[in-house]
Amino acid sequence: MADDDPPRVTGAPLSGGELKTVKKLPSAAQVAAVQPPSATERTLSVTGDAAQPARRLALTERYEDIRLLGSGGFGEVRLVFDVRLERTVAMKILRPDVVAPALRARFLAEIKLTAGLDHPGIVSVHDFGDLPDGRLWFTMAEVHGRTLRAVLDEAFAAPGGASSVARRRLLDVFARVCDAVAYAHSRGVIHRDLKPDNIMVGDFGRVLVMDWGIARRLDARPDDDGGSPSPGRFEHRVDGLTRHGDILGTPAYMAPEQARGDVGRHGPTTDVYALGAILYHVLSGRPPYTVHGAAGFRQVLEGTPEPLAAADAPPDLVAICSKAMAREPERRHADAGALAADIEAFLGGAQRRERALAELAKAAARRPEISRLRARAEALRAEAKLLLDPVRPFDPVDAKLPGWEREDESERLLGEAALGETRWEQEVHGALAIDPDLPEAHAALADHYRDRLDDAERARRPAEAARLEVLLRAHDRGRHAAFLSGMGALTLVTEPAGARVTLYRYATFQRRLVPELVGEIGPTPIVDRPLSQGSYLLRIAAPGRAEVSYPVLIARGERWDGRPPGSAQPFPVALPAVAEVGPDEIYVPAGWTWVGGDREAPDSLPRRLVWIDGLIVGRFPVTNEEYLVFLDDLVASGRHEEALAACPRAPQGVVAGADEKLAYERLPDGRFGLKEHDLPEVWRPRGPAVLMTWHGAMAYARWLAARTGRPHRLLHELEREKATRGVDGRFYPWGDHFDSTWARTPNSHSAGQPSRVDVDEYPLDESPYGLRGGAGNSRDWCLNLWARSGPRIEGSGRLVIEAAPADGDAFRSCRGGAWSSVENHCRAAARFAGRPDQPRSTAGLRVARPYP
Repeated sequence: MADDDPPRVTGAPLSGGELKTVKKLPSAAQVAAVQPPSATERTLSVTGDAAQPARRLALTERYEDIRLLGSGGFGEVRLVFDVRLERTVAMKILRPDVVAPALRARFLAEIKLTAGLDHPGIVSVHDFGDLPDGRLWFTMAEVHGRTLRAVLDEAFAAPGGASSVARRRLLDVFARVCDAVAYAHSRGVIHRDLKPDNIMVGDFGRVLVMDWGIARRLDARPDDDGGSPSPGRFEHRVDGLTRHGDILGTPAYMAPEQARGDVGRHGPTTDVYALGAILYHVLSGRPPYTVHGAAGFRQVLEGTPEPLAAADAPPDLVAICSKAMAREPERRHADAGALAADIEAFLGGAQRRERALAELAKAAARRPEISRLRARAEALRAEAKLLLDPVRPFDPVDAKLPGWEREDESERLLGEAALGETRWEQEVHGALAIDPDLPEAHAALADHYRDRLDDAERARRPAEAARLEVLLRAHDRGRHAAFLSGMGALTLVTEPAGARVTLYRYATFQRRLVPELVGEIGPTPIVDRPLSQGSYLLRIAAPGRAEVSYPVLIARGERWDGRPPGSAQPFPVALPAVAEVGPDEIYVPAGWTWVGGDREAPDSLPRRLVWIDGLIVGRFPVTNEEYLVFLDDLVASGRHEEALAACPRAPQGVVAGADEKLAYERLPDGRFGLKEHDLPEVWRPRGPAVLMTWHGAMAYARWLAARTGRPHRLLHELEREKATRGVDGRFYPWGDHFDSTWARTPNSHSAGQPSRVDVDEYPLDESPYGLRGGAGNSRDWCLNLWARSGPRIEGSGRLVIEAAPADGDAFRSCRGGAWSSVENHCRAAARFAGRPDQPRSTAGLRVARPYP
């Protein structure tokens, strides 16, 4: 050991008595890096003038002295040239003034012990003997490299500490150290002074455990300081080499029993503790204890080192280090072999992890391209929208081609993105094939499956959702626990407050969604009431107020609170007075709803969450008898031309004369009536009024507004969609399955021609709000123009109500199923269009007015 190394302390334990310092022989591990000497170096001193002859020791005939490598209190290490084998070696020699028999015996014991250890990680002894002056010496291989301490200091001096690559290399070095010490333990030898200064990291990956000067054999004969090792119990040493009470080693890496001088407990676990302390240094960049001398021993005796931080190492490696450094020997690894096995297992996992992370990095490299493809596809779809929105359905193909080309390119890019995502998924699974426990891969897949599960549930694809939930549960490691629990929360505020709220949960019964009573949960306000994932119906009642049906959708891990766009506060559900809602009207409160997203519905919009303001809507379509009142009032007011223009008419080409085209009979006094001879089973008073133009439907709404003093108008198409399907994105008013007995369609009866029926027939064709006839019997003309891309919605998600111009031939929107509709035309997201001046036998109207 070098003169400036921390001293060894010998004597009684630290509980009392005087401490004595001793020095021991130097080790080649404490010497700077050595390069192979030239012939000149073998004759010149490296410390003097290069032109002067070197000061050479008188050695043996076989060895020529080259230079001093290092010296200590009792010896020195020199670089010498082996004349016989023509190579340089290191020679360790006792100092001339060291004459104590015990120290000479210890030196001889070191020679014999080291010579008995034949391992690549231990420097082998080549030769030994006496100099002419009687000093002992031995030669060993010349070591080129640096001490582990120097390597550690350099690695952790970098900004931000040691890099991941440097940490991995340091662990590889430590594993080789454990392997060398494990070999010594298998030969019955313990080192007792393991520390970074006694470990050399040489060229070509060589790692050497040096300085076996205070090593000892287990169960050696008391009078044999260098006998052959044999397994068995640990015996005290005699002849002054190691006595009970001696404290040998370096405090920062010393086991507690070693610091106490309890030689009787020295064994393989003592080395294990030192190895754990070295591992602590490798992981953190600092020794477990930093105080030297007596204070250092006191630190070891009185407490444990500062715990390793989470940033220092993975938890498994910290656990290995903690076990190795346990204060009680029996809690440590039994020997260095057991510690080496743990380290090798960790490194094997680390190697797998590195290869798996490399594979995962390949997958991650695909994500930007996938995102780019989707962004470009979305941009092309937006361009197509701008090009196709002004184009009318009957315009020539040439006018549509630019938009179609962009749509086709958008679909192609989406296909490429989907293929890239499939490859991404395969590569992530490939990373898991290498390391099945790779957290990053599981997290990536869990995030992916969560997004897809959320989409599948909102799109009402239960089989796909069930499969994706299984996949999410397989890969989630806790981050999505709240999502998987299926719990959400409900906040409900009403105006006025104090309303009684009864909760129903929608459940499938005979393929329909039926509200099942859960119980009363009011009064309002209700704040963050936990509810499991699902679709619910709230019935809200208050004195003097109309009962309100308020459907809500509780999504996984989300809160339903009715906050409008741009607001941080819940929007109070207004409770209309009883007189404000007629017997044939329903109330659709303001709030969010899912629109579109139905791949089976013709021209369905993309799925989107939209805020739609509150309104009161006709429960039924306008009937023939109601429409006749409108026409007759126009006649009575002298507005005969308006009445004729608004009167339903047969489609062009059915009959010849102008009056014959009227769907209603013109009475002698100018009023209108139903034609008794013309399909009386169709033209019934309570049947839906149809065959008026869009202009006629608008005229009826204006007349009703003037007559009642309330702002009646036609429904906007998205208002109609919400009133029909509620807020949960169901496909039909009653749920997700279709049956012809639930709505008036061509297959709803077994005999006769398909036809319309009274509006109050088919009671199962009813929405969560109570709207009837949303899927069959007749469609409704809507307020807005029809556009392929749908109506205008603000960026915040609020629907913008825009009335179509009163003139022009642009197509108007029409919504709902009809008596002649096939199944997918009855879906709530299906969209239709018609020329405003062309009557249709499937299209009538229903009116609405904003509320409040």
